[in-house]
Amino acid sequence: MYRESGQIIDTHTADGVKVGLEHREEGVPLVCLETALPVKFAEAIREALGRDPEVPAGLENLERLPQRFTVLDPDIDAVKSFIERMD
Repeated sequence: MYRESGQIIDTHTADGVKVGLEHREEGVPLVCLETALPVKFAEAIREALGRDPEVPAGLENLERLPQRFTVLDPDIDAVKSFIERMD
């Protein structure tokens, strides 16, 4: 994609484009929606293209912000209960 269009896409979107092109029917337009921002996979982009993807405005310091998460048991009722308490 980058060589042909100058557009950097993330690795998951690249997989979608590859599969779409492999199964493309003549005369049928191919549409592939971006699944993530390239910066999410900066290391893979750097390895493939030899350059870093652009960081979208407002996300420059995202990596430095604190991360918050909750570990839940792999139980559907626990997940439902957690979601209900998030209001």
